Amino acid sequence: MRRFAFLFGAAVAAGCGGGKAPVAVPEAAVLKKLPPGTHRETAEVPGVGPVKYAVEVPDGYDGTRPEPLVLALHYGYDGSKPQPYTGAGMVEAFGPGLAGLGAVVIAPDALGGDWTDAKNEQVAVWLTKSAMKTYAIDPKRVVVTGFSLGGEGAWFIGGRHQDLFTGAIPVAAPVAGGDVEWKIPVYAIHSDADDVVRYGPAKKHADALKAKGGGRSSSAP
Repeated sequence: MRRFAFLFGAAVAAGCGGGKAPVAVPEAAVLKKLPPGTHRETAEVPGVGPVKYAVEVPDGYDGTRPEPLVLALHYGYDGSKPQPYTGAGMVEAFGPGLAGLGAVVIAPDALGGDWTDAKNEQVAVWLTKSAMKTYAIDPKRVVVTGFSLGGEGAWFIGGRHQDLFTGAIPVAAPVAGGDVEWKIPVYAIHSDADDVVRYGPAKKHADALKAKGGGRSSSAP
């Protein structure tokens, strides 16, 4: 089994819009400020309603130094909506890989459908901006990531909000977002043994972006 990891920066696609414009996002609010640890919370998003989310505040966080922020979008689920705090599974699964960053990690639950739905896009961006109002966050280190369905969201939301995110890490993800003009780095991770989300289209998309905008790719056992 091999997986490829692909990093590109300022990859310029032929088009410039990738479809419809990003959704209007309600004004960010200050969330409940929490101590170090993993927490499960509910926020009231204006015009959307209550949204459950998990947040991890890194050990040693005291608000005196700006830290990175990671928006982690969860995988698929059964039924019309995910189980409460499905996002917490992303905090647990990605925790070891993100531990070295010392980042605040925020992981919302989708409201149904996938992360390309307008309300889910609103929730994801609103929570990211609200977390930046609540915690000491370095605006130059704000990353969106996700696994499978969530990785599709990382492609989609990351590409449409490059004024907010400074990098995207889609993992084992279907490609979404159309012909976007990428200006931020993207690190795509996908296994060629993936029997749920096909490797070929993801690799083809990454290679096309690399050809248009530079970057590098690699494969590993």
